[in-house]
Amino acid sequence: MRDRLEAAPPPGRVHGGRARACSVHDRRSRPGGRGGVIDAVDATEGGRTLRASMYALTDADYSEALQRAHARGVQVRVVLDHSESDSAAAVALTAALGTDMAKPSWVHICPAGRACIADTDATWNDGTPPVNPINHNKFFTFSRVGAAGLAEDVVIQTSANQTPGNTTRFWNNAYTSVGNTELYTAYVNYFDDLAAERRNTNYFRQASTAGTEKYYFFPQSSGDVVVDILGNVTCTGNTTVGSDSHKTVVRIAAWALHRSAVAQKLRALADQGCWIEIVYRETNQLTTLTHPRIRPYKLLLDKGTATTGDDMFVHSKYLLVEGNYAGRPDTKWTFTGSHNLDMSSLRENDEALLRISGNTVHDAYRANYYAMRSHATLTD
Repeated sequence: MRDRLEAAPPPGRVHGGRARACSVHDRRSRPGGRGGVIDAVDATEGGRTLRASMYALTDADYSEALQRAHARGVQVRVVLDHSESDSAAAVALTAALGTDMAKPSWVHICPAGRACIADTDATWNDGTPPVNPINHNKFFTFSRVGAAGLAEDVVIQTSANQTPGNTTRFWNNAYTSVGNTELYTAYVNYFDDLAAERRNTNYFRQASTAGTEKYYFFPQSSGDVVVDILGNVTCTGNTTVGSDSHKTVVRIAAWALHRSAVAQKLRALADQGCWIEIVYRETNQLTTLTHPRIRPYKLLLDKGTATTGDDMFVHSKYLLVEGNYAGRPDTKWTFTGSHNLDMSSLRENDEALLRISGNTVHDAYRANYYAMRSHATLTD
């Protein structure tokens, strides 16, 4: 029988239950991204602690929500990259919260020209200076959202920056974990290290938790954890999921795919019979990705004007595995976060990546992938 990928089901959105909720959205959707974060901020009661690590804050709605939380007695603590720290939204938040980290609420801005943790040198980049070291994180933690017992130890990991364009023009996603204290604690510890600027060329942390999630925190000074993740993929052994003949399928949404080792590993998996699909904004790896079992789709919709300020494109950074992973056939896995498939995200940025096991989350992301793909152009 000729192996092929199944046709895409109708686009949809799946939400998990109280313990864990997944929200995947495109540029037109409010829940789980901008609105979901702001709703969670607004539902946080006085006396609770809210932490946010952001690359860019230019959207006044986020800033005002955090200021409202501070005004009603929430401990609001923010780590912000220096890049957009002079925006009106960031300046207003900093003025309201202050910068004294001995107080309950504060804003800490990473130094100009560098990340908060990533202490880079030039050895990974052929002796040339770092490209653009930044705190590229986009996550929020809440000690509790709403009344007691409703949502404790909440982590929202998103691909979206807190800017208007990330809501109106970019395809993004957000994953919300509720009640996984081990994951929440790991994110809080990472946040504290960011705020303290505990500089480290190899900060890399990874660990599974008692729930369905595993976390990865960057930078990683050697190796490539995404290559390692793909190394856990086996193309055969499935009986119910994957392609028509149950070969494993890997789907990727990528703002950037520039790492040659990742592209080479994807090609190797295609050689072994896996199907690979990629929706990307930009890549320099198309030659490596030219293969009968690899389908690259470019999602960059040019409005036809001279400026790029009105273009629409994929900004998500996720990887889906449907099939045989880590010796477990017929399983489904989701990897999502702030981590682009470029060298900066691996070596010189502060970044976070989450792995989630299970059908519900994967299938929600897969539906989002199909929705993005419907707007993209096949480039092979």
